[in-house]
Amino acid sequence: MSYETKLQHLDPQPVLSIRETVSFQDLSTKLGEFVGEVYAYLQQQGAEPAGPPFSRYHGIGQDGIDFEAGLPISKPLPGSGRVKAGELPGGPVVSAVHMGSYENLTKAGDALSNWAAEHDRKEAGPNWELYWVAPGHNADPASWKTEVFKPLS
Repeated sequence: MSYETKLQHLDPQPVLSIRETVSFQDLSTKLGEFVGEVYAYLQQQGAEPAGPPFSRYHGIGQDGIDFEAGLPISKPLPGSGRVKAGELPGGPVVSAVHMGSYENLTKAGDALSNWAAEHDRKEAGPNWELYWVAPGHNADPASWKTEVFKPLS
């Protein structure tokens, strides 16, 4: 799959999320668990998400993946328990849309890294993904739409 990259400037996005170290095999289960827990907390607060679920991969180690998942919100809210307040960074990013199953999703991140290198831009933090169409929306993997972002300095 080839990727069309897009350079843009984003404003910081307030989020509520859960961050833990998870195993590779538990990643998809934890994504659903974290987003579900954050959504339940939002409902308790009388708030709604301001966009689709996201995930961010802060690092990979021997114990697993330092993984964060949650929901964007329109204005900052306090967290509670495992649900923490935070933000997706603002500033320059390069992004690409991945269509299809998650099996080859890492190729979108590779395309963004290649774009940054070709354009002499430095990466400035972990990638994040927005799940515009996901398994919960449609069982057909061909319809899944994930937007991948790479922050730049």
